[in-house]
Amino acid sequence: MTDTLTRHQAATAEGRTRRLGRSLAYDALLAPVGVQTMADAVLGERQAAGRRWCRLAAFRLGWRGLVGTGGAGEPAAGVVFGYGLISVVLGLASWFLMLLVLTAVVRGPFWGFVDHGAIEPGTWGGPTRAGAWTAHGLIAVPCVVAFLFALRGIAALQAQLVRPLYGLPARRWVLPATIVLAAGCLAFFWAWLQQL
Repeated sequence: MTDTLTRHQAATAEGRTRRLGRSLAYDALLAPVGVQTMADAVLGERQAAGRRWCRLAAFRLGWRGLVGTGGAGEPAAGVVFGYGLISVVLGLASWFLMLLVLTAVVRGPFWGFVDHGAIEPGTWGGPTRAGAWTAHGLIAVPCVVAFLFALRGIAALQAQLVRPLYGLPARRWVLPATIVLAAGCLAFFWAWLQQL
């Protein structure tokens, strides 16, 4: 019984890791595929955009195939362009979050390997190197978990948003929530650029 339970727990953990990896890959592709979607809208290839998002959604979910119903007709070019634009904004936000994950890992648990300077009085966990390393690691680990959770959420929300492009219905709250998230990302980027 315990052997079966252990195997089930290992399979569940492996499944979660795979789903997270697929969501991160989906996030990494949002910006380039969003640009392609905008180009498809301009060039009149709206069905190509729908097929591309359908393949990506199937990949994110780990399915061999996902077939759209065809919907009530081809979406308007403006709708396809808007979905592409929102996808680009969310993709850039995802890239920024991935950069933060990388920075948090390097400057957190591995802080002592990358920072060889003197420990200043204001350093977190100072005045000793061991204390500073521990403090950086303890602060970084929850940040990494939160960033990964946010990345998975962005992938899930955006995947729901583009469902109408390949003929599947999206929930009514998805478009307003995605617009609010994209506007928040743009406001954050603007504020961050003002600090440079």
